[in-house]
Amino acid sequence: MFGYIRPLAGELKVREFELYKSFYCGLCKTMGKKISRLSRLTLNYDMVFLALLRVLLKGEKIENTAFRCKLKPTKKRHFVISGESLLYSACVAANLAYFKYMDNVADETGKFKKILLKIFFPAFLFFSRMKKKSRKYYPGIETWAAPPLEELSALEKQNCPSIDKTSSCFAGLMENIICSGISGPEGEIARIMGRNLGKWVYMTDALDDFEKDLKKGGYNPFVAYYQKKERLSADLDMIKFAMDSSLDKIDEAFSLLETTKSPCVSSIVSNILSLGLRDKQEQVLGKFDSDESGRGKCHGQSV
Repeated sequence: MFGYIRPLAGELKVREFELYKSFYCGLCKTMGKKISRLSRLTLNYDMVFLALLRVLLKGEKIENTAFRCKLKPTKKRHFVISGESLLYSACVAANLAYFKYMDNVADETGKFKKILLKIFFPAFLFFSRMKKKSRKYYPGIETWAAPPLEELSALEKQNCPSIDKTSSCFAGLMENIICSGISGPEGEIARIMGRNLGKWVYMTDALDDFEKDLKKGGYNPFVAYYQKKERLSADLDMIKFAMDSSLDKIDEAFSLLETTKSPCVSSIVSNILSLGLRDKQEQVLGKFDSDESGRGKCHGQSV
């Protein structure tokens, strides 16, 4: 995951912001207890969102308690006691960290360096143990990740210029992550949200990394297709329309979810989906928004 799925904090009520921080601390403690202490270094906002959304999808009750964090012991902090949604999110985080590391190994040039990274480098043991620990709680959890990631890796090796093909692979991954263990109407809602969220995240990340990948020669479907920033900027309205469409479908699906059992959690998730994602999108699109590109300001406009 990439860290784009976070709330617009300034629009959260005080109790909502405190609950969000409680989920963050609860996930941190769950990862430290169930996976490993060092696994907490891989904690990100995307996994906190996953835990929040799964609470709503599964109708899970949450409990809050106070503790003193060793990093900031001067004041007591609240955290959500580990439940199924937090444990699942911790295991997903462990698996995604493993696959991310292996992807970095695959991107390295030189056979000898790859062998060193995979066999002798301590990080390989660290990520492998994290993955193994997650299988203890969810046997076969990695099976939802392998097919879409293998397909995505194959497209990257081909330097595929199609954002539709590459984003669809990541959409499949996100769909599997969010849908796992959920059936009925909630399962269909999760499927729609996961697929469109995956597309949006992949496109946002590709845009965000465009200039870096263009300069360093890293794979990026937008770089493969447009090759120059000016060409991408000329099509920015079309790209924004595709991203907006994914966000609209997410909002529409979320509106069908029964959320009365956890109104505060629902408000946080709603803030992330309707405000946080769109704010992040405008920040990323702003990198390409200039008078020289021959297009107007895109911030806040609808297409």
